[in-house]
Amino acid sequence: MRRTLLSAALMMACGALSAPAMADFVTLPTAGQDVMTSCSPTPTCRVRILPGSNPGGYVLLNARRSNIVVNSVTVGKVLDRVWKKPFTNTYVFATRVILNDQDWGNGFPFQVDDIFRYGFSSAAQVDAGWRNARVGDQAIDQVGRTSVGLNEGEKILNLGVVDFFSPLFVDITEPGEDDDDDEDAEEVAGGEDEDETIDTGSPNKARTAWYFVRTTASGYQLGSNSIRLWNGGDSEGQTPTSVWFSGFKPVYGN
Repeated sequence: MRRTLLSAALMMACGALSAPAMADFVTLPTAGQDVMTSCSPTPTCRVRILPGSNPGGYVLLNARRSNIVVNSVTVGKVLDRVWKKPFTNTYVFATRVILNDQDWGNGFPFQVDDIFRYGFSSAAQVDAGWRNARVGDQAIDQVGRTSVGLNEGEKILNLGVVDFFSPLFVDITEPGEDDDDDEDAEEVAGGEDEDETIDTGSPNKARTAWYFVRTTASGYQLGSNSIRLWNGGDSEGQTPTSVWFSGFKPVYGN
């Protein structure tokens, strides 16, 4: 099964989705039945047109990257960044997932259906958007404030979590590329940003765009269990699997 079938199944389960009217950050619902907001068709929810990583006018504060290891096999990597709007308390937390075509034990490459970010305040407004680092990066399909992924049950509101539903899998039809660098190099406060050239296996890869969560906060911190990648087991050769990562979280309050 592929992305079209997965998207159709989720839409039937969740009912009608709210659809933003223009390309920009979208504010995620905090009440009602429509938990998920649709970012389809492209370029809905896209915050910048040219490839790169910065959401536009922000200063990059910190960056991390972690290998995705399942059954002792490195199947890709997850990239984590945090930006701040100068002279404001507005922060953007970003995730990008890159998968390779390594067999993780089931005869197929690993698939990621949902990307979750944890640690948001139920009282804070949360906006979401995306920007492609490369032209072919996968845009957001649907996004909402819930901790329920594909095949985990009915998607209900959880205001502390942001869920990007956007099934990512390696379709071994395009030639490999040498690295995963962004077009616009940035520097992290206090040192250079890490590049994205870690070898994660074979040259065949699938990449999400940068998935953004924007909120107002008093700061940020590195916390455990901040990012969850979820494979809902809906495609052939896949088993429901969660992979957790430390990541950047907002700090609320004084």
